[in-house]
Amino acid sequence: QKLQKALDEIDILKGSANKRYVYSHESFVKPMLEYIVKDFETTRIAHNNNDIGGMVICDSSDQAKTMHKIFQENYIIKEPLSNLTPKQCKDSKVKTADVILHDIGTKDERREQIENFKEGKTDLLFVFNMLLTGFDSPRLKKLYMGRVVKAHSLLQALTRVNRPYENFNYGYVVDFAEIEKEFEKTNQSYLEELQNEFGDEIDKYSNLFKPS
Repeated sequence: QKLQKALDEIDILKGSANKRYVYSHESFVKPMLEYIVKDFETTRIAHNNNDIGGMVICDSSDQAKTMHKIFQENYIIKEPLSNLTPKQCKDSKVKTADVILHDIGTKDERREQIENFKEGKTDLLFVFNMLLTGFDSPRLKKLYMGRVVKAHSLLQALTRVNRPYENFNYGYVVDFAEIEKEFEKTNQSYLEELQNEFGDEIDKYSNLFKPS
């Protein structure tokens, strides 16, 4: 309801504003981030596990930058990440986040950001196109979809949260972008490929994702 109200207000202010502008506007990003932070903290409490991390796949690089800016203004811990140990970060409260985009920082700096996340020094990552495939961090257990990712890229993005980790049987996805139709289409195509490859063994692969 808050997000819809924000969209309506932005449309009124800017007339026929383009989608990228609307979804990266602070009036929209702020309540979206508020929901994400509260939801992620609740997930940590529900699972009694403050080690897990989350990733937000943003609608655009502009939205990712705005989200990181608002996080720094409202949530960030002031202590430099380099001074923190994973033990100091074991708290259900979300205190640290990074934005990882191709046009921010150097490769070495992005590599350090990734290692900080893997080591448990960062709670959330804000991304756009980076880290959707090939990123392997078992502690990543919550994915927030701010845009529709298509075809095999969608499946690869979703499986970022399905790495074996402690007592988690699967990861969780929060859908802001209504990916259900695209997921069903892509999942069906994938299952058909598996059917062709595995034949009668397909039953073992028919429930790769569990809705909630």
